[in-house]
Amino acid sequence: MPRSKSKLSTDEVCQTYYETQIFGPGGAGDASQVGFFPDVRIYLEVRDASFKGIDVSTSTNELIAANIELFGLAWLDHQREFNADSPDNLITEEISFTKGYLTHIGREDIWERMGAYNDALATTIADSINSDGWGRFRDVSTMIYDDEYKELRDKEFIDRATDLEEHFGRQTDDGECVNRLIFRFLTIPCDMQKVTALSQNISLVFAERLGLDPKPDGLFALQRIVVGLYENAVGYLGSARDYGSYDAAKSAREDLLQGLIRWAKRRLLHNDP
Repeated sequence: MPRSKSKLSTDEVCQTYYETQIFGPGGAGDASQVGFFPDVRIYLEVRDASFKGIDVSTSTNELIAANIELFGLAWLDHQREFNADSPDNLITEEISFTKGYLTHIGREDIWERMGAYNDALATTIADSINSDGWGRFRDVSTMIYDDEYKELRDKEFIDRATDLEEHFGRQTDDGECVNRLIFRFLTIPCDMQKVTALSQNISLVFAERLGLDPKPDGLFALQRIVVGLYENAVGYLGSARDYGSYDAAKSAREDLLQGLIRWAKRRLLHNDP
């Protein structure tokens, strides 16, 4: 099946993701035996006994909230990479739709839970600025820790956040959406180092909100799940872009799979003595 650039609206792309990857059968919010979360719970319990006995409803809702926040982050990173010349409203459309969608389906609680994971983005931003890879002048071999430098660095960063507030405020008058969007925007681009730090901070928030104190193996397992959720969002957006829709991407995958099966059967018949 030939690829074609997606002409779907933001609403269609987001709603399909929520209905197929989160609230639909097998999605992150499906607590049935065919759902994603039971597998997650077993995976975590095997690696850290402290995860045993966690409340299924609460932990599933926290996973949904983290998942949707990660989708919003992937959305921005996707627009930055593939739609650099697109209208500015593409940046704000997703978060405005998401808040309205969750309200429409009676899941305002998920939107409220997402705030904690948005705060985890702010923690990741601070970590990045204060890590060895940030806040360093190009030709200086060691970090500069003097107060004057840090004051200038922090002022420039706050000035940038203020500019973003004004910029996004021209697209939406929802201050809550604007504030969350700023943290998302300042987190991208999401390279491997950034995703690693992000997964740790989100995992720590998830554990704290469930009253857990995971051991290193449990925390690493949780981080792996967080990274998987982010990569799933990235993959979904890439499929929607390349194939025009989620269904078209699924059809292309199935066509390829069946083609490989037929090829393997022919090879077996050809080599059968």
